[in-house]
Amino acid sequence: MSATDKPKVPPAFPLSRFRVHGDTVYVSGQVPVRNGEVVSDNFEEQVRQTLDNLRAVLTEAGSSLDQVMKCNCYLRREADVAEFNRIYREFFGSGPLPARTTLIADPPNPRVLVEIEATAAVKA
Repeated sequence: MSATDKPKVPPAFPLSRFRVHGDTVYVSGQVPVRNGEVVSDNFEEQVRQTLDNLRAVLTEAGSSLDQVMKCNCYLRREADVAEFNRIYREFFGSGPLPARTTLIADPPNPRVLVEIEATAAVKA
């Protein structure tokens, strides 16, 4: 992959799903969308879909969840932090966890309860 990777997002969004520079992949914020629609209003389902989407983009970029160095996580509700942590740990395991920032934010789509962006190493 090169720094000119083709975006696979709707043309209304001026961004790339990911960019690779050297041995690092930068993944744009992933949200709980499948087939162009928010998967559910259920928080757990949204987190799982978002992490599945992140995994898929990382794979496409030549990386994986175990290569993630840093995540920025945005939750709509502070009350969801404990549940988010539980699900997040399932996906990232017990090995060295990525560095992480978690913020309470107000994504543009009112149905989106979580968004995750990541920086990862590209597999050698």
